[in-house]
Amino acid sequence: MIFSKKTYFLYILTLVSLIFISYFTIDKEIARYFLAHKTTYEPIGDAISVLGESHWYIASGILGWAFFKYKKHNLLYANRFLFLLYSNLFSGIISLFLKHIFGRIRPWGLRDGGDEFGFLLFKNFDMGFVEKMKIHMATIADAPTTYTSFPSGHTTTVFAFFTYLSLLFPKYIYLWLVGAIILVSSRILANDHFISDILAGVIIGTLSTMFIYSKMKDKI
Repeated sequence: MIFSKKTYFLYILTLVSLIFISYFTIDKEIARYFLAHKTTYEPIGDAISVLGESHWYIASGILGWAFFKYKKHNLLYANRFLFLLYSNLFSGIISLFLKHIFGRIRPWGLRDGGDEFGFLLFKNFDMGFVEKMKIHMATIADAPTTYTSFPSGHTTTVFAFFTYLSLLFPKYIYLWLVGAIILVSSRILANDHFISDILAGVIIGTLSTMFIYSKMKDKI
């Protein structure tokens, strides 16, 4: 571990607190603003969001590893690209799993004056557990994109990459941070996520990459 357990605890506690604050105070208002101005912001958000898709980083990890492993025979760089691959796969799997567990509807539920907001996981408590989970899974199966807002997968990917760059090239950490903030902000502009979704993605992306780093640091 690079940081102490106390540092990790405070980091998680701070971001989780901000998630709750955002959910109960500003999520709806910010989403409604950008939905009301979607013709202005949505195309910008969609264009920038392309850079936050995980396949770019997974493919780079695979190709970079193969190139330095079999072509240039540089084990250090081969392992660094393997680190990139593992951090994105690991964080992505966690993000995908949590998306289906929480079942949060995207800001789309607020379109045209709508008021659909919240998590499937915390609804239908008047039902039995089995019946509740049947409805939960059936709803997500019928609209898998609509009910997978939390956490933000793009943000998970971006902050996994941000942490990766910061660990290997700490001299430019502020440059990496600015780039990461621009990329994750696009998810708000594109009306695909709430602020709290972004914060959750930050936690998963950073901690997942730190975990992989703790296992590979001697090699990279």
